[in-house]
Amino acid sequence: MNRQSLLIKLIPILFIGISQAQVNTKVNLNFENRVQGWLEDKNVPAVSIGIIEEGKIKYVKAFGEIQKGVPAEVDSIFNIASMTKPIVAMLTLKLVEEGKWKLDEPLFHYWVDPDVANDIRHKKLTTRHVLNHQTGFVNWRREHPTKKLTFDFEPGNGFRYSGEGYNYLMKALENKFKKPLEKLLDSLIFKPIGMENTQYWDESIDTLRLAHCHDAKGNDYNFSYETGVSGAGNILSTAEDYSKFLIYVMNGAGLSQDLYDDMLTPKITVNEHLSWGLGWQILTGLPNGEYALEHGGNNTGMWSMSLILPKSQRGIVVMTNGDNGIFVYKNIIKEAFDEGATIFNYIMGATPREVVTLSDAVLERYTGTWIDTDNRELTIVKGDGVLKFSGTGLPDVILYPESENRFFLKEFDVQFEFISEDSFNLISNGTIDWTAKKIGQEK
Repeated sequence: MNRQSLLIKLIPILFIGISQAQVNTKVNLNFENRVQGWLEDKNVPAVSIGIIEEGKIKYVKAFGEIQKGVPAEVDSIFNIASMTKPIVAMLTLKLVEEGKWKLDEPLFHYWVDPDVANDIRHKKLTTRHVLNHQTGFVNWRREHPTKKLTFDFEPGNGFRYSGEGYNYLMKALENKFKKPLEKLLDSLIFKPIGMENTQYWDESIDTLRLAHCHDAKGNDYNFSYETGVSGAGNILSTAEDYSKFLIYVMNGAGLSQDLYDDMLTPKITVNEHLSWGLGWQILTGLPNGEYALEHGGNNTGMWSMSLILPKSQRGIVVMTNGDNGIFVYKNIIKEAFDEGATIFNYIMGATPREVVTLSDAVLERYTGTWIDTDNRELTIVKGDGVLKFSGTGLPDVILYPESENRFFLKEFDVQFEFISEDSFNLISNGTIDWTAKKIGQEK
């Protein structure tokens, strides 16, 4: 019995409502005539795209400029941010496959963060909790009211996306194997797959190939690119290299049937069509009975997205270097796949909301300069019946009113809830991601 047929038996939820229609195994490349226009419209300087068809790299192409006057090329290097996480997850599963690591062994055997040393819950934290985002940690400790790593719930008893969890796992792996994470990745992932242009920052990086990061107006942030090693982010890669990684995962990654199926079994439900497996988001209920594995990444001035459709052996990776890059990769994915619009809608989890009419006086209550819990400066100005939002490291978006104090983004499950004229919560997928306080008033 092959991998896919067994998967169908083991995970029937993935295939509820299967249509008997033939899955389209081709990728539509007509989007490439529109990419430059999308970049210019959204002030995103560059994009690099890798496409997989019939289990092989079909297409790699770059558009725009990675730096002022430096054209984007297929070997241009992007910081892939949280798309690092699936790579670290696959490294960990490879070690499990080799009998050198255990998914359910408590991590305190190898690492205890000083911030949680006096909390007994640290003895329950396992690799499985990290890969499923069930650690109990916020994304980054600086976002917690205590500014320390803190368990907000017992590991395994809730869901919260956490980069801290992956860094915790990194520390445990490094202590167990007496090797830095980059050496483990190089020997077990990068070299075997042939990811020759993938690494963390070091002095060997060709800086002329490195994509600079840009704000939503297209301006270079001009910050240092000498990032550190992280289990949650900061890997530097190319669209072609990451496509190789996606094919590796699609082909089973050398894992046993049981472990591979464990990776693909939905553990945490985000919405009707989106769940978390081990290191991946799983999208179900796609047309023709297709499903997808997906993970994105974003940091200040960069947005990336990767996904594979294992049944039809297709996939895509899109890397951008601008705060508005999410809108560029949305357009590319929607055009490249027959299921593209559905895929994006499932990932973003948006549902139709009714726009109400508010007076200018009400809208003006919320205009001004704000600071969020991550110390980013944000700006809200009044538009024609809407609010216009911008911020450091964030895309420019329109906020549509659904009540006097609650606004939403179209095509995204994101709402702004104003607790007062001087405070709001940003809510994503029903959870408060961060809060902001007003510090000034727009004139």
